Amino acid sequence: MSLMNADNVFLSEFKTQNGLIPFDYFTNKDFEPAIDFSIDKAKAEINAIVDQKEQPTFKNTIVALENSGKDLNRVLNVFYPLLSANADDELMEISQRVSPKLSEYGTWISLNEGLWKRVKFVYENCDKSTLSTEDQMLLEKTYQSFARNGANLEGADRDKYRELSTKISKLSLQFGQNVLKELNTYEMWLTDADVDGLPESALQAAKDAAKAKGKEDAYLITLQAPSYGPFMK
Repeated sequence: MSLMNADNVFLSEFKTQNGLIPFDYFTNKDFEPAIDFSIDKAKAEINAIVDQKEQPTFKNTIVALENSGKDLNRVLNVFYPLLSANADDELMEISQRVSPKLSEYGTWISLNEGLWKRVKFVYENCDKSTLSTEDQMLLEKTYQSFARNGANLEGADRDKYRELSTKISKLSLQFGQNVLKELNTYEMWLTDADVDGLPESALQAAKDAAKAKGKEDAYLITLQAPSYGPFMK
């Protein structure tokens, strides 16, 4: 497994009230080792499911698969919202490095023949009437996820799917980052004649934003949610 500092906050469940994200206890540099470590751990959990000697069942395959990768989910549930809402150059560089790893991990799961055989066996042989509505939905979604992500492909088609998945992942990330950079650089400058009807709180925020840019007699509207939201309303 990849090495991760023992004090990395993503190593275990957040020890905060209601599991709130402890923003004060990690930096951007903690994300990549945590993601690397969690991918390795998640793969080990998947391999444990595949290597079982017992006949595939809903519990030892579908539920076990659903419960795998919790550490990785914990990291990504912080990483991606930050990347979307408050990304800086360092965070974008990290995303460029980890995106291919995450794409490979996702494809590794969907094209894992041993895992697919177990999922398919449960789907085709499980008495679905014994499952709750929620469990039936989980089984259906799990099966369809594999079927729609290349599990039934063979030979060269599997290799082509893996190649295209990696390419799409890189292009999607690049597109998203280009959009984010444009959003972060957009500025609309207004004067007193342009802001009639805006609530006082929005006016003050726009004025403060303009002052921060060195302009005293203007209002600055950006595409950041606290700025454009009140303006659009």
